[in-house]
Amino acid sequence: MSRLKLHFALALSALTHALFLLWPERTAEAPRAAPAPALQARLQTAPAAAVPRAAEPEPAEPLLKDTRSERTEPAPAPRPPAVVHAPRDATATAAAREQAQQKLNRHVFYPPEAIEQELEGEVTLRLLLDVSGRVIDAAVLAGSGHALLDRAALDAARQIGRIDAGGAREMLLPVVFRLD
Repeated sequence: MSRLKLHFALALSALTHALFLLWPERTAEAPRAAPAPALQARLQTAPAAAVPRAAEPEPAEPLLKDTRSERTEPAPAPRPPAVVHAPRDATATAAAREQAQQKLNRHVFYPPEAIEQELEGEVTLRLLLDVSGRVIDAAVLAGSGHALLDRAALDAARQIGRIDAGGAREMLLPVVFRLD
């Protein structure tokens, strides 16, 4: 049934197109208006009094400029960045960092795709902790150069859960991906 509809539609389309192509043109058309005359333009020379005469033409500035010859004042020396010391309880102790590193290492896995591509690198993670030591945010502070490894390190950081950081609110932890 559907083939019959298709053939009928094709035949109807061909007939419609043929009618439009073969239809006789109208012979009794409305009279056309006479075409407007073409526009013509001429250039006229300016009167001699209107053109100012220069004694000598000014030398044009070169397109390429030698900037080495121009002397500029040296830029002021940049100020050293301000050092902000975090309160003592905001940074983790060495023991707390060691414990957090061990907990992170339990959750890190080497992605199989990275092993196949022989990718290696080191990712430095920044963990933000709430008052109870739970990881509330993890970010890549220094990437490995491979998004696959960076993602694996972030996934591991998000799975840590709670860390006994001794009241610290922020931790920096390295994650090293090396093939043996």
